[in-house]
Amino acid sequence: MKISVQSAPWFSYDDPNAGFAMIKACGFDAVDFNIDHLLSPRALAKSGGPLVSFFDKSDEEILEFFRPVKEAAEKNGISFAQMHAPFPTYIPDRDDVTAYAVAATEKCLMVCDYVGCPAIVVHPYTFYAAPTKEKEHEINLGIYRALIPAAKKYKVKVCLENLFTGFNERRFQGACASAEEAVWYIDKLNEEAGEDCFGFCFDIGHANIVGANIRQYLNTLGKRLTILHLHDNDGHYDTHTLPYACLTGAKLTCDWEGFMAGLKDIGYEGALNFETFRALGAFPKEVWPETLRLISAIGRMFDNRIHS
Repeated sequence: MKISVQSAPWFSYDDPNAGFAMIKACGFDAVDFNIDHLLSPRALAKSGGPLVSFFDKSDEEILEFFRPVKEAAEKNGISFAQMHAPFPTYIPDRDDVTAYAVAATEKCLMVCDYVGCPAIVVHPYTFYAAPTKEKEHEINLGIYRALIPAAKKYKVKVCLENLFTGFNERRFQGACASAEEAVWYIDKLNEEAGEDCFGFCFDIGHANIVGANIRQYLNTLGKRLTILHLHDNDGHYDTHTLPYACLTGAKLTCDWEGFMAGLKDIGYEGALNFETFRALGAFPKEVWPETLRLISAIGRMFDNRIHS
């Protein structure tokens, strides 16, 4: 299994070769690329100004911008396991920003195709106080349906993700927090698309926050599971730290044993991808290589245990 890590915060467009060389030396085979950092739809909605971003460039200009990134990854033997699209794609009461975000996401799929990335995460919109769950479904289906032509054109799988929401320090289930809802979305969208355009990104940290049964969730997803976001937290804050870092007393907060068992149950063979940007942010840059080596070592351990 490929061991992957997200590009934040170690990657720089100024010197992509240095970043990819470092993660290769630290034991990684692949990257989860944060293309979302090139656009914040929420910031656009708040700015009150014109809708302007990197994605206003022509297709040719965008691909030329990513040419050094692609070449540096290839030089260092790093593949693109997945990307993360800008989020949120839906902005309440701002149809213009929503349409802009969807168009930008289509260009992200184009970049995925260019660099050989098979999957991209597109968050479903989740409400704390939605008028109805049916309305939430209606909005999300509209966003994903709009991406079907690009998904077909570029042969990139659009992946939903399990989310949480909150209010005043309390945490609640968000969109796809239940595996049954995730399955409903994916099967419905793939049936409408007429092919396998949609998959799922299981975020174990989000599942931990809402108290999901990790192994059961993975078994319900089955072959719909496409990619992973692996990180740890205390069951309350979405801290995105490295696995095994969070304890409640003497016990682990997250069910890593159930996670490994669940992947083994369903025969998952995709990348083991770590979304651990805050783990790096918590340490001085001088020890980032050692931190990354520890994360990749955990990934190798997961791989060995899953296949034992």
